Amino acid sequence: MTWIAIAIVAHFLNATVSIIDKYIVSNTVLKPVVYTFYSGVFQVLFLLLIPFIGFSMPHINLFLLGVGTGALFILTLLIFYKALKISEASRVIPVIGASVPIFIVFLSYFILGEFLTSVQILAFAFFVVGGFLLSLKRTQEAFSLFPGFKLAILAGFLFALYYTLIKFMYLDVTFFDGFILLQIGGFLGSIILLIFKSNRVKIFSTPDTIKKSTAYLFLPAKILAAAAAIMIFYAISMEGSKVSIINSLQAFQYVFVLFFAIILSKKIPSLFHEQLNKRLLRRKIVAIVVIGAGLFLLAIG
Repeated sequence: MTWIAIAIVAHFLNATVSIIDKYIVSNTVLKPVVYTFYSGVFQVLFLLLIPFIGFSMPHINLFLLGVGTGALFILTLLIFYKALKISEASRVIPVIGASVPIFIVFLSYFILGEFLTSVQILAFAFFVVGGFLLSLKRTQEAFSLFPGFKLAILAGFLFALYYTLIKFMYLDVTFFDGFILLQIGGFLGSIILLIFKSNRVKIFSTPDTIKKSTAYLFLPAKILAAAAAIMIFYAISMEGSKVSIINSLQAFQYVFVLFFAIILSKKIPSLFHEQLNKRLLRRKIVAIVVIGAGLFLLAIG
């Protein structure tokens, strides 16, 4: 299945972006609204591709759906970054990673009428369990609700709704037309943030030193993120693809992040300190085997 391979490569790129974002966030004091604004406002540059890829104005309902979905992504990013701001990434990301596939299963059923075969359901379960095992971090307060829990759940729901609406849009528009609509929506969503004075103050008062210290990484990160997004959009737009499976393949992103963290923990231990005691190593190996089993099921199914 070509769409599965494309999705896995996209999640590899997203893993790279996650590592870069970790470095940027750890070395700056950027507010969530600032990082969200700059993550979306440059989407307008993709409109420069229109002379090369073409664009056909869809029906007004589809236009509003595409643009609204793109704007929804900006809102989702803002909530995600706010959750990261008040809680540890090791708590926020597992909650989002586990909740998004679950929400997508229900949303894709009610919005898309999407059904999974028994083999796909089993593979889906393997991906979710494997991803959870990789991202799980044991603490003394493992069963307590952290401050950003509600925001993490909300972000998980909005991410799920975002991907489901993309699939719904692609039922009636071409890939490139849908892509352009999403970029317009992302840009407009970022501009809407400027309506509030408090946001404008935060965005335009960002110290020049912070801009200079992160500019050389910010641009490559956003280029990679854009490439990953394009591949995810394309996989979703392909006939026969299942948005729930595409999202659950995010478990591979955790595998790639783990490998990157192990390598970088030796070079930048202050930022990337991956614990590798025997118990954790066994759990991570089991998780990788579980994810591999899920991929095998999809391949033979």
